[in-house]
Amino acid sequence: MPDRPELMAIGDSIYNGTRSLTTNAELAALAVPAQVARAFGWNFRTPSYPRDVLFDLEDLFRSGRFDLDGLKQSVLDNAQAWLDQGRWSADDCFDNISIAQTTIADQASLTYNNNVSKIAGLIEAVRDAEGFDFVGVLPALYEAVNASFLLNPSNDPASAFADRTPLEILAQRRPKRLLVNIGINDGIWTICLMATKDQFSPDAIATDMHDLGVRLNDMRQAGQIDHVYLNLLPKPSCVANLMPRVDPGALPRGADYFPEYLGRLGQIGGLSGAEMKALDEGVRDLNRRIADDLSETFGGEGLAFIDAYGMMELHDNKHYRETREHEIWIKDWRINNVPLQRWPHKGGLYGLDNLHPTAVGYAILAQAVCRRIEAEEGLAPVAPIDLAAAFRSDSLLTDMPRRLDISLLLINLVVGFAALARPGA
Repeated sequence: MPDRPELMAIGDSIYNGTRSLTTNAELAALAVPAQVARAFGWNFRTPSYPRDVLFDLEDLFRSGRFDLDGLKQSVLDNAQAWLDQGRWSADDCFDNISIAQTTIADQASLTYNNNVSKIAGLIEAVRDAEGFDFVGVLPALYEAVNASFLLNPSNDPASAFADRTPLEILAQRRPKRLLVNIGINDGIWTICLMATKDQFSPDAIATDMHDLGVRLNDMRQAGQIDHVYLNLLPKPSCVANLMPRVDPGALPRGADYFPEYLGRLGQIGGLSGAEMKALDEGVRDLNRRIADDLSETFGGEGLAFIDAYGMMELHDNKHYRETREHEIWIKDWRINNVPLQRWPHKGGLYGLDNLHPTAVGYAILAQAVCRRIEAEEGLAPVAPIDLAAAFRSDSLLTDMPRRLDISLLLINLVVGFAALARPGA
């Protein structure tokens, strides 16, 4: 019989709990779906990773081990350990099957079988690559390992989950509620990482979201899901990695946007303030289009939206430092959406990659999800999410690396992951 969990989640790295390009059991327990489940007192099986997925970027910062050969060997050892381990987890399945780097369409196509079969070949590709070339292979290996583990943690090819997609796993397990965060890797990640608009196609995203919505509504009508909570797309300019060439000591003067935006890691790309504003407005309009379309698809029942765009705008201390009422201060930190700085303490909503939130950033989104569930179902959290507690749970914010300067290796590592931020690739 299907186990009918109170809550499940699908999506990408934002719901996987990834921080600073790092994915592991500690961070999975701080992911938005896990925070929401704890707030309502629901049992929730978070991914019990036996080790990091390939590397721990924060550990590299703390140790100062940025040599190329050392990282390559560490990745090879890690990936081989995944391949050799046998059973990965005591669980046969998890309630959170959000997979970092995945796209909207991936939810109906990725399986354990079509990922685990790639791992050995990708390990050899890393081994054979010369110089920085191996970094270009890492995104595919990262996704192959992570998807295989999340979709079939027993690592048993005979498991009932071995050839099922995320949507098929949902249909089998029939959750009462489903949280969804997807779409960032369909072009928005590239805006935020590389300060370019070349891969942003609102029509393509809207089409894929419509297809996903139809599938989810079919599942709802079949009694396989009761409630769907879908995060709308984020406001790009609010992400910490999009900054002027020289980090400003003051806000934009006389305007809502800086004159220029670059991808801070590597100082790459380039968008004018007018282009950044147009992209923000394009995402805002796309959110309206998605909400209107999927509301019609669901017939006004069983679907609720979380306005991630508006939430980020509300906490946009980067552009509106003197006028925003929703400032967050924890201890002597101004917790905001600029790149992380050790002293004076600034940043804190995003990790070392300037793209993935910290536990505090995730807690703000989790609070928004909780409010939406409360409004839709009349349920009150038994343990409301507390931002100060989220801060204390975050090992990056409570144990800051002594050096936060950006090394060449880090830049290549992060930018290499842009290969997965592609529509239809």
